[in-house]
Amino acid sequence: MKKLISIMLVSVLILATGTVYADESSDQIVETETENTRAENTEIGNTGADNIEAENTEANSTETENTASGSDEISDEANDENIGETVYVTEANTDSDTEIEPDESHIGVRYAAHVQNIGWQNEVSDGTTSGTTGRGLQIEAINIVLDNSTSYTGGISYASHIKNIGWQSEVSDGNVSGTVGRNLQIEAIKMQLTGELSEHFDVYYRTHIADVGWMPWTKNGQISGSIGLADRVEALEIQITDKNEPSNKPEITSEKSYLQGLSNSRLTYSSHVQDIGNMPWVSGGNITGTTGRKLRIEGININLSQDDAHSLTGTIMYRTHVQDIGWTGWKTLGQYSGTAGRAKQVEAVEIKLTGQLATFYNIYYSSHIENYGWLGWASNGQTSGSTGINYRVEALKINLVRKGSPAPGSTANYYKNKPVYTPKPAALDAMSQNAQGRSSSTRWLIMTDTSACQVGVYSGSYGNWKRVALWSCGPGKPSTPTVKGEFTIYGRGKSFGSKTYTCWYYTQFYGNYLFHSVLYNHGSMTQIQDGTLGKQVSHGCVRLDINNAKWLYDNIPNGTKVVIY
Repeated sequence: MKKLISIMLVSVLILATGTVYADESSDQIVETETENTRAENTEIGNTGADNIEAENTEANSTETENTASGSDEISDEANDENIGETVYVTEANTDSDTEIEPDESHIGVRYAAHVQNIGWQNEVSDGTTSGTTGRGLQIEAINIVLDNSTSYTGGISYASHIKNIGWQSEVSDGNVSGTVGRNLQIEAIKMQLTGELSEHFDVYYRTHIADVGWMPWTKNGQISGSIGLADRVEALEIQITDKNEPSNKPEITSEKSYLQGLSNSRLTYSSHVQDIGNMPWVSGGNITGTTGRKLRIEGININLSQDDAHSLTGTIMYRTHVQDIGWTGWKTLGQYSGTAGRAKQVEAVEIKLTGQLATFYNIYYSSHIENYGWLGWASNGQTSGSTGINYRVEALKINLVRKGSPAPGSTANYYKNKPVYTPKPAALDAMSQNAQGRSSSTRWLIMTDTSACQVGVYSGSYGNWKRVALWSCGPGKPSTPTVKGEFTIYGRGKSFGSKTYTCWYYTQFYGNYLFHSVLYNHGSMTQIQDGTLGKQVSHGCVRLDINNAKWLYDNIPNGTKVVIY
């Protein structure tokens, strides 16, 4: 400030082309005319003293050559010392090359965020945080404005990646990017300077995202945040720096400025199966192995494809429980877990994630095992399959699921350590034992016990007949008994009878011997005339409930063996 006052004082003196001295009695500056203003050494004094050479004057102890720098060196301190003394001033040079610097030009940035449950926040500027941290609140919209007093033209453009929408079109210079009133989070941003400004300045920015925190600084159109992770931006910081001034610039590191999410199709896996070998690779959610063929899986392999530039940190780890061996060591992407060529079954698997993969995703897996079939979905290192009961894994499914999303299915009963309970078959009754020694031209066999008044229907083959139905019947009376022996079905009809009764759905096995319904009034299917069953009541045929008679009529083919005993 003292230097500036000195410069102004000298300028006034030069314009007045006069002589300045200090009046000791009044401390006032007095201007006195002089005739020799162009003299190289002007003589000034309070008492008319003789001429004193300018070079000997104490006030001008520093020699001047008519330059502004010489004048600048007259200070308040010098003026205080020279009160009452002669002061020498050289003539100003109006063509001097020295110029007073104007105020420096400025460029800054102001920005505001629209935050969940809060709305628009106040503007902040030049690297200050906008938004919130530690409160779990999403930014839903932003606007950005430049303060530009430079001579360069241009502005700032920016865009947001929105939940359920994706990238919006770029906007610029104070316009809103994002959404308001739709509860949709911003997940990533990018911005850049335009016009001449982009040639001289850089725009730096970073975002604070859920589950991670502050992402590294990035600049000039690069993405900050996350894509495909459904992870909200909670805060951001922006600042602008001169390309030619390396100081005060945020540090750009080798760390990723944004993270790229994964689809289930990026997860692939394969298995080595008994009698088949290596199965083709399948993607997340699909089956590797076999079902219904009783073939063991002997080993597995898992892989994951990511965008290296923006991939999540971490990997997939997995291990298998192998027959006669137990748990193998942990393997990672592309490594085989299990055995090959040793005829040993995989009995259980465990799979887990590490790093940022574990932060953002759950990994689910389900095993199809011997005697149980498909188990529930295990996850994140849980055991899927069985141990201690010697059951083989026959097939496997794996899913990569974003945390917060539902499991692919039930997560109950994903592991077994007890064998399936199989009740012992009951001892065969006399009819079933009798049936095992019989053969039939079809897969059906009809057994009729006239003493017990029962008809048994069997399905299967010689030695392996299984009864599917057991009905009460009305065989022939002792005076008109049903014929006994082995016979074959060869005919059928809907009804027969007389003027007083009707029998429905007959199946013929020998001459006039038939299976048919109980007796109904003539032409009726609802008015039963004689419905007796469980007794020997007929004239030789085998009477049945009308529904059972119809089932034989509809389902038992000709050629089926009938045994009457």
